Amino acid sequence: MFKAGRTTGRKRPTTMTIAMIVSGAVIFILLAVPLIVQVITAFRGPFLPFGVSSAQWGVENFVTLWQLREDFWGVLGATGAFVGGSTLLTLLMAFGLAWVTVRTDAPWRRLISVLVIVPYIIPPIVKAQAYLLMLSPESGVLNQLLRLLPFASDVPIDPYAFPTMIFIQALTNVTFPYLMIVPILTNMDGSLEESARVSGASWPQTLRRVTLPMLWPGLLGVTVLTFILGLGSLEVPLLFGQESGRDIFALKLWTLISSNAGELPQYGLAAAWGLVFLVITTVAFAIYLRATRNAERRASVSGKGFRPSTMRMGPWKIPVMLLVAVFILLTGILPLLALLWAAITPYPVAFSIDAMLGSTDFGAFGTVLADPEFWVSLGRTVIIAGGSATIAVVFATVLAYGIARSKKTGWVKAMDLFASSSVAIPATIAGFAMFLTFMVINPYIPIAGTLLALVIAYSYRVSIAYRSSYSATLQIRPELEEAALTSGASRFEGFRRIIAPLLMPTVMAVWIQMFILGTNEFTLPAFLATPSSRPLSMYIYAMINPRSAQLYAPDQGAAMALIFTLMVFAIGYGLQWALSRRAIGRTRKAVSAGLPDLAAASPAPAPADSATVTLAVQRHKR
Repeated sequence: MFKAGRTTGRKRPTTMTIAMIVSGAVIFILLAVPLIVQVITAFRGPFLPFGVSSAQWGVENFVTLWQLREDFWGVLGATGAFVGGSTLLTLLMAFGLAWVTVRTDAPWRRLISVLVIVPYIIPPIVKAQAYLLMLSPESGVLNQLLRLLPFASDVPIDPYAFPTMIFIQALTNVTFPYLMIVPILTNMDGSLEESARVSGASWPQTLRRVTLPMLWPGLLGVTVLTFILGLGSLEVPLLFGQESGRDIFALKLWTLISSNAGELPQYGLAAAWGLVFLVITTVAFAIYLRATRNAERRASVSGKGFRPSTMRMGPWKIPVMLLVAVFILLTGILPLLALLWAAITPYPVAFSIDAMLGSTDFGAFGTVLADPEFWVSLGRTVIIAGGSATIAVVFATVLAYGIARSKKTGWVKAMDLFASSSVAIPATIAGFAMFLTFMVINPYIPIAGTLLALVIAYSYRVSIAYRSSYSATLQIRPELEEAALTSGASRFEGFRRIIAPLLMPTVMAVWIQMFILGTNEFTLPAFLATPSSRPLSMYIYAMINPRSAQLYAPDQGAAMALIFTLMVFAIGYGLQWALSRRAIGRTRKAVSAGLPDLAAASPAPAPADSATVTLAVQRHKR
């Protein structure tokens, strides 16, 4: 209300409006500007689009791409087989594990759930390194075990065979879709399946006509996002693909921008490649959005009669549990044993009692802990992961609150979709687009190759924080803010004093998840880091890469990988423990003071629809 005598005119923007505009601008810079620079690079010049005299507009990069169409179709086919095959295997394993732990009477279901989730903590480059060691033809522990079988050959599994790469990629990504499928199965009403069986339908008929149609929207979302995650993964293609002779998109893009002796990096051609695959992922994401827009029609959870059912496994219990044990052996136990064996042996040697007694040495661990670069790289990792998680969470929360409380106009819906769009951008494309952007602005803002550039690049996964905060905001009734406004508080004060404390459990949980994703990240620094700014994941790669010359030390690389994994595990679970202790402390304080429990009123991070929790639970998406 205005005072008497004051002339009315254009209203000044409120503090909350300014905060929303700033947040939207930051997210636009993080997501749109790098992709715009990539598109310009694809159509302007063979090198950088600006600051180079030879740069001019044209379609030469796409003409070159077509002239090399044999290579183009080869990369497209190899990438489709690699990503599509690994996605299919990943979903089969994730769905089977989720079904066993949620919808059956299998023993030790809680323990199985924990063991399936634990590999999420292991950095992807460490997992790829562990599988490479585990499958070594001479000293790999898995090949050694398989040689004990009567029908096994001298090299039971070729680590560089293309089917082996597909299977390894599938194993490394199971945790992510598993975490998304579990709530989908948990929230499906089992009475529908029981009704089908009572009507005489067989188990396959029930699965085909009842279960899968009900799960279709959620499973389609998991499929699309797992596909995008696999397309953006560089670890397995980099460690295995160079020896296999198959050009996969992630490896192709990385190779084009890596300058070899006597050659200039081909940024324009790489941008054209990236644009082609960005169109593919955009189409896949659009198909997912269209297929799931009416997902509520298949909702089966209601307040009346909802009861998730469990299926008795009967004689299938033993074979199913054996398969689960094999999965845990392949994803957790054997990789860590392979890393440990590589760390305590100065050169590759097959495992044996004699080798264990005569050739083992734990000196690599001491060498790593005494290495100053290890601690410097670890410090950079913490700074990059913490800074990027903070940027993403702060700006995404402010924008999510503003959009959740706005009228659903076309502009607001477009902003909501844009803020959620980073889940459709593979990490390889994001890393390359950020690389081009920093190279273009480097003459004016020299941040290319710095820690700041890595912090900005890591923040591109802002959609994880946005979707989480958006879902949590919708769970808070607007009457709380209306009461604050009635009492004279501004909208920003209502957000800061009422909404922000209620959102804090969700915000902190998402921050921890994004921090863990940041510590594990390898693809982005592979495009952006320099020796003076590389995080620990890149330092580990330098240790295990034979092309690293003086830095090559595989035993120290394995020891460093184990130490890094333990540190990520301790940091992740330590932060989760601190968050839970804080929530318990708030609850006790509120109860002792006779006040309503704010922590209980605050929304938990909901496992909501597809895109919300996806990437946070990684390669992790909440």
